[in-house]
Amino acid sequence: MLWHGDLGRTVPALACLSVSGRRPSVQTRGRARHLAVMEAPRHHAGVAAHVIYLVGGAPRVGKSSLAQRLLTADGIPWLPTDVIRTVVRRVAPEVDAADRDPVDATALAEVMYPHIEQAVEVCAEEADRLLIEGFELAPSCPARLRAALGGPEVRACFLGHGSFSAEDLAAYRGPKPQSKSDLSPEELRESANWIRHRSRQLRQQCDALRVPYVDVGDAGFEAAMAEARRLLLGPR
Repeated sequence: MLWHGDLGRTVPALACLSVSGRRPSVQTRGRARHLAVMEAPRHHAGVAAHVIYLVGGAPRVGKSSLAQRLLTADGIPWLPTDVIRTVVRRVAPEVDAADRDPVDATALAEVMYPHIEQAVEVCAEEADRLLIEGFELAPSCPARLRAALGGPEVRACFLGHGSFSAEDLAAYRGPKPQSKSDLSPEELRESANWIRHRSRQLRQQCDALRVPYVDVGDAGFEAAMAEARRLLLGPR
């Protein structure tokens, strides 16, 4: 079993997935329901989720930090998309093929979407709130999930960093740290350039679809975290 964050308050991710790529069996869904009820926050145990939160964005810009804060401060169960990807890539060749350097973010988001939708559908059956966070979310996801799921409200916020630098990447110490092997200066520059490019792409897509977007470079990290939380949860 894979967990993320606080064991007492996160959704047990693997129990929510059918690694065959098909709709989970009755037994799998029952197991997921049991574990989700036991481990998710008990605001309304056994009541279908009424809010799905999506936190997407470029890598290394604060998505996981925001999710960790929403878990710790607000008790919202958190399922990272990289957990979903780790499970399904073993049996979904298209996911494994898309998840290779250099990554085409748009193509990866498209092949991952059906698996994300399935995970949301199953996990949300027993939690009244659920947060999905990850690079594989596209700005089109909120509308697609609303259309597919019908009932739950879907709120989203995407993060980017239009001025991200090689120094920012080298200094990154977030919840999902860089590989232990040091990147060369050229690799750091290339990666930082890719993050800037992806951030600009996300800003344009979010503007076109009217999905909230926060640039960490413009706002500063703490202000960006506060603004993204406000956009997701509303004024407090």
